[in-house]
Amino acid sequence: MKRLIDFTIKNPVLITALLCVVFYFLPFKPKPFGDGQFHTGTQQLIEFIANGFQGNINIDKGFLTLFCYLIPYAIVYAFHDDRLFFLSGVIFSCIFVCLSVFYLFKAFTILHFTDKAKLYVIVLMSLFPIHIYYAMGIIGEAFGFFASSMLIYFWAKHYAGVAQKADYFRLALSLVLLYGIKPNMLPFVFVMTLYVLILKLPKASKVYFAMGMALVPIFILVERSLDNSNFEFKNRVFRQQLLWSRYELRDEPLNWMPQHGQDKFASNDYLNNLKKRRELDSICTANKYDKTAYYVQWVKNDILTNPGLTLRQYSLKFFQAQSFIISPLMKSDNSKTIKYGMHIYINLINYILVIVGLLAMVILLRRKEYQLFLPFLFFWGWGLLYVFVFHSEQRYMFPLRPVLLFLLAYWISTRNHSQRQALL
Repeated sequence: MKRLIDFTIKNPVLITALLCVVFYFLPFKPKPFGDGQFHTGTQQLIEFIANGFQGNINIDKGFLTLFCYLIPYAIVYAFHDDRLFFLSGVIFSCIFVCLSVFYLFKAFTILHFTDKAKLYVIVLMSLFPIHIYYAMGIIGEAFGFFASSMLIYFWAKHYAGVAQKADYFRLALSLVLLYGIKPNMLPFVFVMTLYVLILKLPKASKVYFAMGMALVPIFILVERSLDNSNFEFKNRVFRQQLLWSRYELRDEPLNWMPQHGQDKFASNDYLNNLKKRRELDSICTANKYDKTAYYVQWVKNDILTNPGLTLRQYSLKFFQAQSFIISPLMKSDNSKTIKYGMHIYINLINYILVIVGLLAMVILLRRKEYQLFLPFLFFWGWGLLYVFVFHSEQRYMFPLRPVLLFLLAYWISTRNHSQRQALL
């Protein structure tokens, strides 16, 4: 048994890679190409490069995600076969998941977390490998997981006092990557940037960090110059998500199924949201109102006139956004015993991370370890604020996963240290 434990602690990346292979052959996976944006957008990016940087690219989501898929798609592009695109994309995603685990465990080592902590983390990751599940589709989540893991690694080097000035440039790159893959994380990236710049650091370290963060406005300008989707499309997505947030968990507070269309699984809340959308659109068309401004005003009024409902929604969203509902499994023909049994199992494991994460945050605050507490508070806080105000889906909170794993390792290591001190 000791040999098995030692092997597990020393080989988290190998274990992750083996799980990726096993998971590839399991029957339940995300939609192969998700909503199709990254699949189509990456092919357009390849054509754009091949045509001498001429043409347009539809960028509906994270701009840098297209570059993450660029290499695997370019390798098989000549065959124009979706099966090869999918296979190469999944392999590349799995490589990034393995790199994420590598950086995460390197952070544990830098901060001298115990072997027991490392063991518990890899066991929980293996019992519920949601990071691998999300790698099994062209949906970009694996790269967000990687960006968060990189951020934790370089922040751990900073906290331990072993970071070189070049590490602050890499820290900035991890924030840039996080924004480029998850644009909704831009407010967190902005706050984190300000926080780093006000810390007492050598001038050279701050200069390197600022050089890295300078890539953000550059990427924004490049994205806007390449983006083929019109501004009205982005406005429409914004107001639709804003409106949907007011109907989520409104009349059916316990229906946590992700809603993506008018099928037999559509909730009354989702259908009422569509009805209200048509109503608001017709009012705006008839009166020539700006739709986005009108939607924003309606949402504001709804929040102010329904404070109790809003509080209940946000309270439930705290749990709903941090729970995992596997849509393909719930929509399958499997028995209810399998469906609900599997979800009870995965969410019991998941809430170990959430609850222990909260306990670890309390310990960080009590110990005045603000340079760990504040970045994690910014990260977790903005993620929750986003799903409160906009559309709530588990994938929006997924970049927080490495933070929860870090907090679990911290909590276990701290408890062991406290127990040893008590014995002394």
